[in-house]
Amino acid sequence: MNLRVITVITTIKSRIFGELFFYKYMRIIFCVLLLSSMAAFAQNAPSITASPVSTDKFTDTLINHSLSIVDISPFEWNGAPDVLKPRFGVYMYNNFPADSVKLLTNGKDSILGNRVWQVSPHYSADEAGLLRNDIILRVNGLTLKDSVYGPEDVLNTRISKMYAGDTLHVQILRNGELRVIPVVLLAGKRAPMTFIEPPGLGPVRQNTWLEHTLDSAKLQDKADSIEKQIRVISDMDMNTVPFTARPNPFRLNAITYLQHYPLRVGALSRQIDQSLWNGVIAGPGLAGAIDSAAVQLGCLPTPQEKIIVPTTIEELNKYFSKVQSLLNTAYAPVHAHIDSLAYGLDELLNVDTSWEDAVDTVGDPMLQRAARIKAETRLAGMLGDADKVNFSDLVSAAGMLAALADTNWVRAFAAEIEKHMKPFSAKVPGVDGDVILEWNIPEGRCVIGGAGPNRYYGDFAFIFDLGGDDEYELPPCKPGAFRFVADVSGNDVYQGPMSAGCGIGCVDVLVDCAGNDTYRGQRWSQGAGCLGIGILADFAGDDIYTANWCSQGAAFLGIGLLYDHAGSDHYMSDVYSQGFAYAKGFGMLLENAGNDSYRAGWKYDDSRYPNRAHLSMSQGFGYGMRPWSTGVGTDGGIGVLSDRQGDDVYDADLFSQGGSYWYGLGILHDWKGADRYSAGQYSQGSGIHLSCAALLDDSGDDSYDTYMYLEQGNAHDFSTGCLEDWAGNDTYRAVGAAQGSALNVSFGYLLDSHGNDTYYFKLSDTAQSEGGGNYNQPRHLGGMGLFIDLGHGDDYITEPHIQPGFPVVKTNGILYKDGLPEKK
Repeated sequence: MNLRVITVITTIKSRIFGELFFYKYMRIIFCVLLLSSMAAFAQNAPSITASPVSTDKFTDTLINHSLSIVDISPFEWNGAPDVLKPRFGVYMYNNFPADSVKLLTNGKDSILGNRVWQVSPHYSADEAGLLRNDIILRVNGLTLKDSVYGPEDVLNTRISKMYAGDTLHVQILRNGELRVIPVVLLAGKRAPMTFIEPPGLGPVRQNTWLEHTLDSAKLQDKADSIEKQIRVISDMDMNTVPFTARPNPFRLNAITYLQHYPLRVGALSRQIDQSLWNGVIAGPGLAGAIDSAAVQLGCLPTPQEKIIVPTTIEELNKYFSKVQSLLNTAYAPVHAHIDSLAYGLDELLNVDTSWEDAVDTVGDPMLQRAARIKAETRLAGMLGDADKVNFSDLVSAAGMLAALADTNWVRAFAAEIEKHMKPFSAKVPGVDGDVILEWNIPEGRCVIGGAGPNRYYGDFAFIFDLGGDDEYELPPCKPGAFRFVADVSGNDVYQGPMSAGCGIGCVDVLVDCAGNDTYRGQRWSQGAGCLGIGILADFAGDDIYTANWCSQGAAFLGIGLLYDHAGSDHYMSDVYSQGFAYAKGFGMLLENAGNDSYRAGWKYDDSRYPNRAHLSMSQGFGYGMRPWSTGVGTDGGIGVLSDRQGDDVYDADLFSQGGSYWYGLGILHDWKGADRYSAGQYSQGSGIHLSCAALLDDSGDDSYDTYMYLEQGNAHDFSTGCLEDWAGNDTYRAVGAAQGSALNVSFGYLLDSHGNDTYYFKLSDTAQSEGGGNYNQPRHLGGMGLFIDLGHGDDYITEPHIQPGFPVVKTNGILYKDGLPEKK
């Protein structure tokens, strides 16, 4: 593969030449690091390179520390893998009264019934014809009643001892009629996924604290069993309505790797984040960060000839022609319907018009099934078409434009314009105010605005504004095309439903070099990409960002980047934002400096807790499409919120702050400052349903607050989650199953390495918290929660059985504090 080389024209004035020359060679070195670690996947997996090795010594120290504590050997099959167990696929309430059963059966039966409220698409029960609202009475002649477990656990425990091909005879009540439906048990699809091991993490560490503790407590077999079951789900294709010939076509390398090495979630998350900042440093502009994200998506830039950063308008026109040529190639397979495809995909995450609600709320079970099949056809068609896009060419085009997201280039270009051109008085459509130059290229209209206040509202491919307090209310960039906007200075306002780096089926880049700016958007705004790439770079000022959904570093089948270099900024959004990624997406919000505040949530109720809890799915959240409403499923993306310095406030609700759901990875990393975190359920380093998540805080006296179960280094359902706090006198407050908790065959850990810390909890909740978990009867296994406090601090821990200096083995986890402070 050829390197992408950015060459700086020597006609640029010498006062800026040195920095750009440095960026040129940093980018070459960065690409060499990427390419030196490349390896090919097996035929059933996309091509990908390993993550670049971290060059930050402090990051390496924290990675090595984490691995020295929690690293353990991965599970490997000794011979052929176990036969996959069958899946029944119903969810029930045991709430249908016995007297109602007696009435409907004319006295023939009088037992408690179990109402089916969900049938998993294309699982055994669905294929046999069971429907929502069926009342299950008996299975193979036996009731599902138990004094401890619910009907699902009772049934699934029985099925765990059966095999694919066996038949269950399910007695149901449907429309007042007794029926017995034979259900042939079906197993899932095994699809082993290969992966590349990140070379920077190195081999499994020997004699780690956890390895030693597991051996001494005779828990190694349990840890192996948890790893084994996570490995089984890693090697499965959960999508029951294929839309490509490849299994798990959107599975990312990092996810598969972590499902083989689940307790490396903190270490790998640090390495991924470090690679993003290495890319920013390497430059030029933000091209290096785009490359780093592309590594994780498995779509490095297409090999190409030298690219010359333009210094004249003529060179700029040629530059844009090359960008468009790459986009034409990228979107060629879907060119005829790129508009409907891009905006159809965009709507899949529209919370106001949820496509899933249109399926799930159909009352009649047969009509609901028909609606589901219709939705499956539509989803499989869209996702199959999206898979045809050449993402390597898309990344190459975005990299060219991201190379111009550089204050040195913008100011040098501005200086040349101011030197040779003056404003003219003619009216330019789509612009109010002074205009220096307007011209057309095949890719669209171009305009250079003067140094006074301007208003832009037209359809342009290129806008370059020399200064002033400007207003931008631009239409969305057209699918299949690109847009580049640069503003040199001024307190500017960017607004519109889809604005400020909105890459829906396109590449849209906005660069603001200075000023206290305001950004207002509705969806896919402020550095967001859907079947495209959106970039927003703000280099100075105390800025305000507001949006509704899928904004502020959000991505789905593409890359979204919001980069803010300096200033105390405020970020507000409702859902799916602030470092959010859906299927084959890499969404990142990178904040370099300032005392910042982040708020996400409080608009959309969580249906389980109406008027109390709201969805956030933000602040470092990776999300996949679970095959729930339909049989179509896709693995999740990687969402990153990384803040380098400042005393920051993070405020969110359910699913947030380093969280994930369905084969995704969510990362929130705060490098420096005394920070406050407040969130609801499934947050603060919480991996949920076959996924991985990390909240990492490197310094400062921090406060972590949650109010509802499953937070602060938690995992649930074949997942891994961690909260790692390196230093500071910290305070943790939580409720129910948190602070190093693992439920339903998972690993969850809280690792605090230094400081005098305080951990608050209800005393009655400690069984599943502070190194606790639960036992899953159908899976015949529990989770493993780890609570680890180091540094010999003067700590307060709620768990009354703590023994400083000795691991406390709980039913489903381990609690450890290394000792008391040394006496002076």
